[in-house]
Amino acid sequence: MASSFSLTPSIQVFPCPHCLETINTTVQHCPFCNTAIDHAAAEASAAATARISQAVSDASYLRVMAWAILTFFLLLFVPILGLIGFAGLWFLRVAIPFMLIRWWIKYGKIKTDDRDFSQARGSTYIVAAVWFLALGTAFFFR
Repeated sequence: MASSFSLTPSIQVFPCPHCLETINTTVQHCPFCNTAIDHAAAEASAAATARISQAVSDASYLRVMAWAILTFFLLLFVPILGLIGFAGLWFLRVAIPFMLIRWWIKYGKIKTDDRDFSQARGSTYIVAAVWFLALGTAFFFR
């Protein structure tokens, strides 16, 4: 009974196999091209779409963490706030590789032509390079 009081409805979407418009899994025919929809295939496609969306979202979090490295580094030079910058850099020194490894274990084997996913995969490489450079810079300033 508690599951019926959810604040967010569980709407699953997927691209129509014919016209590639995003549609709901509950429809019988695509409202855009009127193609009949197989419910089992729609559910499988919606699950794959949700997983790709989560991978893109997680990669976005990684990009934010990479930008935070620069922010915390700059805070090191501000009197009083330097301690926050120091703590943030130490946290990100551990969190970024953990999140990168997690991303690759969870989403690294996905095969898709989705452009957003390709960009997300590429951004994980960039975040790894930024982290490595930041780590090297931290050793340089010691």
